[in-house]
Amino acid sequence: MFGLLHSSSGRYPVLGVACTGQFDDHGGMNDPLHLRLARIDQHNWRASLEVRVAPDQLAFVAGYQPVSLVILAKAYVRPGDLDWEPLALMTEDSVVGVAALAHSATRTELFHLAVDSGTQGRGVGTAAVALVLAHVSETRPGCEEVQLTVHTENKRAQRLYRRSGFLPTGQLRDGEPIWLLKINRGGGSGGIR
Repeated sequence: MFGLLHSSSGRYPVLGVACTGQFDDHGGMNDPLHLRLARIDQHNWRASLEVRVAPDQLAFVAGYQPVSLVILAKAYVRPGDLDWEPLALMTEDSVVGVAALAHSATRTELFHLAVDSGTQGRGVGTAAVALVLAHVSETRPGCEEVQLTVHTENKRAQRLYRRSGFLPTGQLRDGEPIWLLKINRGGGSGGIR
């Protein structure tokens, strides 16, 4: 279902993982969208600005639209003195979602995961989380854990993150519960536990 990419495909440069198949009935992508991650850069930043969430979801994601503008501002400003990585979730040559990763030496934080409202309900969020985790596992050998926060009222996201292996820590950041997933580096092959 997920494979490594060794070169760019199409118009936009891509990162090292892609999803090329259907998910099962438990988390489900109903049709294969051939999703992949790409850095938001000079080739796709305008397309990333077109990603919009429904107005009632905005408080869950960033507080402002377009969400990618918030992501790009943080990548420039670098809050927390972290290494920020703005990402586009793509199908063919269309941007269908955005997210930001903020890296320290041993931790990656997932921020502002947003799937365009016209693409929701097809398993894109599930695929996005899996792609992000595979990307972190492959590109950040020192990373021991992935952390995120999720709004207390965002039950759909909580189910997605729990299915992906994240668990609440019992701690809060900015009033939102912190969720954590440990990366298993045992045996030399890496992976998620």
